[in-house]
Amino acid sequence: MDVIMYNSKINGFKLSLVCTSIIIGLSTTHALADVYFNPDFLKDISGQTTVDVSRFNGDFHILPGDYTPDIYLNGQLIDRARVTVRGDNEASQLCFNSALLTRLNLNTTRLSEESMAALEGRSECPHLETLIPGSRAYLNVSDMRLDVSIPQAYLNQAARGYVPPSIWSYGEKALYLSYNSTYFEQRSQGDTHQSFYGDMRGKFNLGAWMLHHSGAYSWDDRSGDRYNVFATNLQRDIPAWESRVLLGDATTSGDLFDSFSFRGIRLATAEQMLPDSLRGYAPVVRGIARTNAKVTIKQRDRVIYETSVPPGEFAIEDLYPTGYSGDLQVMVTEADGSRSVFSVPFSSVAELLRPGRTNYSLTMGRLRNLNVSDEPYVFQGTWKRGISNTVTAYAGVMATDFYYSGVLGSALGTPVGAFALDITGASFGKSMYEKNGVSVRASYSKHIATTNSNISLAAYRFSSSGYLDLHNAVYLADKIEHNNFDAGFDVFDRPRNRISLTLSQDLGNKSGQFYVSGYRENYWNNTNSNTQYQAGYNNTYKWLGYGLAVSRTETRNRDKETQYLLNFSIPLGSGRGLHTPNLNSYTTINKRGTSSQLEVSGVAGKHDLLNYNVSAGRDADNSYSGNLSGAYKFDDATLSGSFSKGKDYHSYSAGLSGSVVAFSDGIVTSPYEGLNTMAIISSKNAAGARVEGYAGVKLDSRGYALVPYLTPYRINNVAIDPKGLPFDVELDTTSQQIAPAQGAIVKLNYASHKGRMVLIRATTQEGDALPFGASVKDSKGEDVGVVAQGGQIYARLNVGKDRLNINWGNKQQFSCTFDIDLKESSPEKNIERLNTVCDGDDPSLQQTLALTQYVSPDTDLM
Repeated sequence: MDVIMYNSKINGFKLSLVCTSIIIGLSTTHALADVYFNPDFLKDISGQTTVDVSRFNGDFHILPGDYTPDIYLNGQLIDRARVTVRGDNEASQLCFNSALLTRLNLNTTRLSEESMAALEGRSECPHLETLIPGSRAYLNVSDMRLDVSIPQAYLNQAARGYVPPSIWSYGEKALYLSYNSTYFEQRSQGDTHQSFYGDMRGKFNLGAWMLHHSGAYSWDDRSGDRYNVFATNLQRDIPAWESRVLLGDATTSGDLFDSFSFRGIRLATAEQMLPDSLRGYAPVVRGIARTNAKVTIKQRDRVIYETSVPPGEFAIEDLYPTGYSGDLQVMVTEADGSRSVFSVPFSSVAELLRPGRTNYSLTMGRLRNLNVSDEPYVFQGTWKRGISNTVTAYAGVMATDFYYSGVLGSALGTPVGAFALDITGASFGKSMYEKNGVSVRASYSKHIATTNSNISLAAYRFSSSGYLDLHNAVYLADKIEHNNFDAGFDVFDRPRNRISLTLSQDLGNKSGQFYVSGYRENYWNNTNSNTQYQAGYNNTYKWLGYGLAVSRTETRNRDKETQYLLNFSIPLGSGRGLHTPNLNSYTTINKRGTSSQLEVSGVAGKHDLLNYNVSAGRDADNSYSGNLSGAYKFDDATLSGSFSKGKDYHSYSAGLSGSVVAFSDGIVTSPYEGLNTMAIISSKNAAGARVEGYAGVKLDSRGYALVPYLTPYRINNVAIDPKGLPFDVELDTTSQQIAPAQGAIVKLNYASHKGRMVLIRATTQEGDALPFGASVKDSKGEDVGVVAQGGQIYARLNVGKDRLNINWGNKQQFSCTFDIDLKESSPEKNIERLNTVCDGDDPSLQQTLALTQYVSPDTDLM
């Protein structure tokens, strides 16, 4: 049987099960309680114990003091907090006071009287195992990680996915720049037109404060160049209020009033800080269990939640938002197997909030980007409150020096659907002109289970003749201010009625899906109306996807058009893998004629770094065109290009996009652009290693990489793929978890070791194998390995001369040494193997060993 095996996936060896188990036990540095290793398992043939394992016995050995580790509860990262270790170097223990247990979400009502007395001050250092039966704690000082295991019965129910603010990371002090630039040239009938456009987004992070800027540089050969500033602002989180404050340029959300751009200050709820199970709307599910029961919740015959509850009344408040419609079916399975089933109505509109939730926003500043000579100051405040499962109330106010508006409304979730109804009043006054009016809005949403129909949104709005929204009020005030008001209020498009509808119908039994949507809007100052609607059908047959759609548009200018669209999609190959190209066909019919297009698109390359698209088409005038485009992710940037050829014209473009971050250690680049929340990972010996899950992201020559698109306020797992690492590099860990704040640039360090991999078969002078379990240290006294079965030593050692010390007892005669001289390895030699005699009696007999034979990964070592 092989004692030591090579595994190319992890660049190392695996010990046999028995050997691994014992070595893991011997290498436990911070035990959970008293640890004792029985030496009887390690006796030799004569019955004598040859290895002293007493050094591994004893209590929990950590220097007393305060530590601030990441806290993992039952395997989940939940917090970062200060913990205290008391005692001495011979016996120490973790102290679990009431503040620390509160962070662990402990249900103190389940504790015994003795445990409560210890928490209330009768014990200076309460011990977790004493307080809570069946619990365990383990502090790893080197990783600053505290693992706590507590039976579920002693914990309060926490919202799924909750990440406490104490472990949010605001990352590094760093400067970030994202760019996306394109050069375009078109030649048509002897005329050439050239242009360049570069979109840039930058930010500077300093702790929780983040300075953002976005803008674009444009140039063309006819109008010259200019730089447009989109927004510049400074923002930071206020975790205690679940809010974010912003100073500078931004745009309002537009949920109760029409959105507008402003320069000023905004304080608003940041729903991203909440776990997914508390965002959006989902009802509270209440019921009663007779025994320890399992509660299963389904929506549209799909399980969306399952949990265990104790006897008595229960309330489930952390359902994930699952869409706008679909009643919930709740099944309570008792311990005796009996079941009870009931339904909870669930239809939602955008205004609905969970019971007890409050969202707000306060905005004050100056309007911008309205193309008027004098942009006024504005104030806006909005408020929403989830009153119950059924009712959400909301209100808002908005004011300038000449315009005032207020909204009041409510949303209702009922068995027949979800409704929202609000009324907005507006008053305008400027010089001699005054106007007052109201606007009423109603919306409805419902999923009809019997027909599997979705009415996702049906809305109706009526506005009186005197009603003005903010934008029309500002334009009107500007005309009055400049004596340019000579046509009354009818110079503005003032909507009178608007109705919109979206309906989708699943036909079932692989019969596809049908949908209809449309709207109609008319005006006080125009007898005509805008009307648009479309209907379509989509389905698949085996690997073929197809769809048919028709749309109709009628404008108030009496323009009318009907358009038909037919499309097909099929993979070009035997499978549906990522690298299988797709063939897509589009045919459009309208009043100008029939046009069609055929395209092939896909990704290619070992790491999916190339995207491509090739198409050819025929226009309604029977002219033909062809297009070719692609993009490739290099290590530092993404390079893209395109070429088009048609009747009397051809054009081409070239683009470059990516990101650059400057921080304390230097500069790191990425082929991804438009990043918000990201991580810099560092591992100095792992140059060339790739980051799992991100095409084109690998560590540069200095061992740095920029990982894009982290999810803020959530636990993100960032992993390095060890495949392809040099054989003499070993990562201490390949994966780390981090919970970044929105916009943070966090840094993750991955410790690694570089050294020659050596397999040594060492014997005593008498030819006997060294004792199993004996420790192996280098000349600096650092552990480099343990003697395995057959006296074999597997170690990663630095190039050069060193002396290895083998010790299997507490006396001089239970040790020996030998010298080693490692040379630089050649590319074809990954592991060195040698045989030696370890001498402990006469230092003059110690040998300097010559490295001999290269060991293939497939070599049988025994």
